[in-house]
Amino acid sequence: MNLMYIVNRNLRVHLGTLFNMDRLLPLIMSRKVCLARGGTLTRFSGIGGAHHSLLDHHKSGDFPDTKLVCVLEYPEQKGALGKIRHRWIKHPKIVTKFCQESLGSDDILHITDQEQAHLVPERYHGRPKVLVTVHDLFHMYPYQETISITQDGKEQYQQTISVGNQKPGLVRKYDLKKLIAGLSRADVLICDSEFTRRVCEEKFPNVEAITIPLGLDCEKYIPKTEIPKNSKFEMLFVGSDDPRKRLNFVAEILGACDSRVKENSVLHIVGDRSSTADKISETLEIEVIIHQSLDDEQLMRLRQKCDLLLFPSAAEGYGYPPIESMASGCPVLCADLPAHNELMPENSCLPPGDISAWVAAINSNFDSWQERDSKIPNQELIGHSKRFSSEQFVKKLNQIYSF
Repeated sequence: MNLMYIVNRNLRVHLGTLFNMDRLLPLIMSRKVCLARGGTLTRFSGIGGAHHSLLDHHKSGDFPDTKLVCVLEYPEQKGALGKIRHRWIKHPKIVTKFCQESLGSDDILHITDQEQAHLVPERYHGRPKVLVTVHDLFHMYPYQETISITQDGKEQYQQTISVGNQKPGLVRKYDLKKLIAGLSRADVLICDSEFTRRVCEEKFPNVEAITIPLGLDCEKYIPKTEIPKNSKFEMLFVGSDDPRKRLNFVAEILGACDSRVKENSVLHIVGDRSSTADKISETLEIEVIIHQSLDDEQLMRLRQKCDLLLFPSAAEGYGYPPIESMASGCPVLCADLPAHNELMPENSCLPPGDISAWVAAINSNFDSWQERDSKIPNQELIGHSKRFSSEQFVKKLNQIYSF
């Protein structure tokens, strides 16, 4: 059998001949929950990581009024036809059949990301409550973000960045229609950010949309031992070569920094090696170290070691790097754009295109680094990050599960 399931079928006892089980079941046992997604994704992807984190919460008993009875997914398919067959035909049928045979109207089907919204069953009498976690809607509703690049109060040029695939192929267009239709059939859309919730309310006015930011195990990020002061001022950029991540803007602001900063700084670029990263490492007057692939432990050490995170992204569904760095006590320079600006302390974000403002902020952090004798994690940022802790996530999701 090529489908991967975690199933406990010993749920309904033979009392149906004496009682109405649909009414009795909530009184004698926890509400059942089934998690569903498509092809298996690793913990190291954003969507895959969020799914595994939710699964871990269920396994740890963090939702005491529910019982996880099933995880529906399938192995990643290598061939295009296999992917389409599983995605559009086989897996949706399996999810619907499981809901009809094993879940009642008091139970929950939780689809863990919007890219699997086509799995939402058609409405029928007794259908379980269907929740869909929505990380972003970039690809269903792509748009362009235009940023005015200024320096010393004067506009230098206009930068237009495409957010989401502006010209999907025919197969993807059909796929997106199925996703949009699925979201419109859901009962609740659980959004990572207020920005995403507002988009959901606009696009799906008949579906309830709520905001529950993704949770973080904040204690895990706090340095457990003293970290020596770096011999150079070490900055960090985490992100792919996607234009919305704006790695080129990082090069632009660092290029505008004073020579004292350039000569005494290091830029770490974490993500897939790209031509953009390679070009920056060759042309920038700052030492650049490209980390093509890091495991969790290596990235954690780098995050705790660095003196500043640069995050000028034009758009994020959530934005893990800023909250992870703050949880580590590392200062963050973040563009005032959604939805990562929702994670930052009030009035701390920077105008996304103001080179002078970014340079001044880098200089200020550089000066603070120079004045210190040791590396001291920023306790205010660590405290702020706990607003987005796993405990807060569990508390809010428990309220939804207990409808």
